[in-house]
Amino acid sequence: MKHQTRIHILTFICSIALLATAFVLPAKAADASSAAGVVSTASSNLNVRASASTTAAILTRLPKGSYVTLLSKSGSFWRVEYADGAYGYVHADYITQTASTPVNVSISSGYLNVRSGVGTSYSAVAKLYKGDTVLRLSESGGWSRILYAGTRVGYVSSAYITSVSSSSAVVWPVPASRRINQYFKAGTHLGLDIGASTPKVEGDAVLAAMPGKVLFAGYLGGYGHVIYINSYHNGQYIQTRYAHLQSASEVTSGQTVAAGQRIAPMGNSGTSSGAHLHFEVRIRSSAADCFANADSTPVDPLPYLS
Repeated sequence: MKHQTRIHILTFICSIALLATAFVLPAKAADASSAAGVVSTASSNLNVRASASTTAAILTRLPKGSYVTLLSKSGSFWRVEYADGAYGYVHADYITQTASTPVNVSISSGYLNVRSGVGTSYSAVAKLYKGDTVLRLSESGGWSRILYAGTRVGYVSSAYITSVSSSSAVVWPVPASRRINQYFKAGTHLGLDIGASTPKVEGDAVLAAMPGKVLFAGYLGGYGHVIYINSYHNGQYIQTRYAHLQSASEVTSGQTVAAGQRIAPMGNSGTSSGAHLHFEVRIRSSAADCFANADSTPVDPLPYLS
């Protein structure tokens, strides 16, 4: 009898295991400020630590060449999602940020299969639901290669994903903070100063407010590290400027960006008295690049963001 009971128990356990493999688990999605990075160590794995310090406990290790979801940067460390709903810190020297675009799942009902390869003949490895956000790494032949659940890469039909924000939408450029330190004032203060989510602490994600083309990304006088993006919005030629950044190396001149795409970390560079984003909206005089101040007119950003 004991022998038979043992057999029944083993049979039940095996049945549960087989049943579990028959289900595809929901995928953890990113958010609009996430970006994709690749582990670029010389040979060994990259330590993921519990806090932004080389002495912090090691949570796991990421293999060279693997993708990881970047959430925010502070000093020499990236905060990352390294597994489904699991977060830690990696040293920025060993991460190469790669091109990625946040996209939303846009289905009417049910779920979107994430597949192991390009095409419906490949197995479904995860599920995404309406409104989930993932990072598109590339697109070809109607299929998008995506990064989801921290480090997982798969493929979805491009027909069921859309840019995080439509071309007519304007995105608040610092999702972590709505604190306004200084408002626009014609002739004296030509933009909107948005304070850090934690006062004096740099690193909050800065997003492109509108889709467009990067005109300039670098260091420029009192602006410090600054990014200029040219856009066409509701019949107007617009230029948005993002100043006093921690760095401007996440995008390059000539690159096309989506509204809501992460472009930089907030900083305190140039003529600045604390961690914040100086955000400008300027009406360009023509469809030309309009790099010089004289070629555009600064306006109050708030009506565009409201």
